[in-house]
Amino acid sequence: MDTITHALFGAVCSAALQRTPSTSSSELPRRMAITGMAAAFPDIDYLGFWIDPLLFLADWHRSATHSLLLTPLWAALLTLCCLPWQWARNRWRMVYGLCCLGLLSHLPLDLLTPFGIKLFYPITTTAYSLAISFFIDGYFTAILAVTLLLLLWHPPRRVALSGLLILSVYLSGLWLLKTEALQVAAQQLPQSTDLHALPQPFSPFYWQLIEAHEEHYQVAYLSLSAEHQAIIKEYQGRRNLVWKTYHLYGEQTPNIALVETAWQHDQLHKFRQFAHFPILYRMDQYEDETCIWFTDLRYTLPYLTPAFRYGMCHDQQEWKIHRLKRFTTAERQAL
Repeated sequence: MDTITHALFGAVCSAALQRTPSTSSSELPRRMAITGMAAAFPDIDYLGFWIDPLLFLADWHRSATHSLLLTPLWAALLTLCCLPWQWARNRWRMVYGLCCLGLLSHLPLDLLTPFGIKLFYPITTTAYSLAISFFIDGYFTAILAVTLLLLLWHPPRRVALSGLLILSVYLSGLWLLKTEALQVAAQQLPQSTDLHALPQPFSPFYWQLIEAHEEHYQVAYLSLSAEHQAIIKEYQGRRNLVWKTYHLYGEQTPNIALVETAWQHDQLHKFRQFAHFPILYRMDQYEDETCIWFTDLRYTLPYLTPAFRYGMCHDQQEWKIHRLKRFTTAERQAL
């Protein structure tokens, strides 16, 4: 989830735990501010992208700052940062508890997305994911924003608990929609044993369906609410699904060996570790250089250039790893 949604969710969780009316009108806003700050803190790992984009994706993102095991340490650090504030210094135990609450509230939201979180880092680097919500979920964020607005006029705890209940119902609906999307895929590909449904932006009824094989994938974009074609035309109703094949090594036989060499290169190890559904994005051939680019189907949308595109370029002497910069067609960065 995006950082703003995390902060809003942390603030709502803090209000939900306000059992008695505060003796001061500023008490609850202060608690909510601390919890919201702590809830946003784990996304500080985004700074790692500017140090090394690939290590950020493969190792750093949603690992140490998102670890359940390291939560007490991060809460202690945030509490220390709050101590110059006299109000926090006089209530440091409560501030520590609020920081723990905010940090813990961050974890389930990121668990909802396809990227997942390394919940038990550093003991294990396994990433856990429910993959029922897109990275930015406007409906989820809107429920939180409305809940916080209603806190201004109604009993805070009752409103916050009501908002959390509505969110629970919404998430249950997402789970049911994912189940239905998988059923649609299973009906169309009855022989398949490795089917996946990934959430898409703009609507909880949009899903990316993937049938995984060792070196290729079948992909379709489904709208559970449309009979034929959705508002975003790339998403089709269940009766009109168009399955497209994507290959890891491409379809052109003369190039397969070269693409496989690039894919198996040691410098691309971290991208292989990151990508769940890797495919060949494209091959660029210049007069004295060949570049072979890969991407991950988890982060491809049918109407946008993929965000994460990494590859190897060969200049007749050696292979070098590069990435294509986001929002560009061909601008690349050496790593």
